[in-house]
Amino acid sequence: MARTKKEIDKDLMYKKLMPSSPKAARASSADTAEEEQLPTAAAAPAEFMPAEEPLNPRRVNVRREIGVPSMDTQPTVLINSMESIVLEKLDSVLARFKCCKCDRCKKDIVALSLNKLPSKYMVLMDGQPTPDIDPQTNAQVLTAMIQAVLAVRTHPRH
Repeated sequence: MARTKKEIDKDLMYKKLMPSSPKAARASSADTAEEEQLPTAAAAPAEFMPAEEPLNPRRVNVRREIGVPSMDTQPTVLINSMESIVLEKLDSVLARFKCCKCDRCKKDIVALSLNKLPSKYMVLMDGQPTPDIDPQTNAQVLTAMIQAVLAVRTHPRH
């Protein structure tokens, strides 16, 4: 009876891991003949070899250079302006609503607020302050922060 490649590979790996096991001792000569006919990874050309993938591709941080090095004369920073606005307003909102001021609650409030707000990225020179925001954006930020404070205050995670 013909065996599938998956079964053969499974048996081969088991034999390599457990060479002294009874299952490896019972291997018939037909199995070894089949294994000899299978191409090995070393015999395959490099172009057909699968590339090694990271265990969790979302957690891999890849640094990408943006811009032309010869043209960039002053160091610049890419920031999310909403994040800096939320962090600036955090203490005043916490004082107004008498919420817990532990580090975990503050981070939860910032995270919930930023998830409700659209991100607005800006390129600024090192040390340059973020520009003022319009009243509509200010209202959006305050609304998101108030909702986040109320959510964290009702269900703190500590």
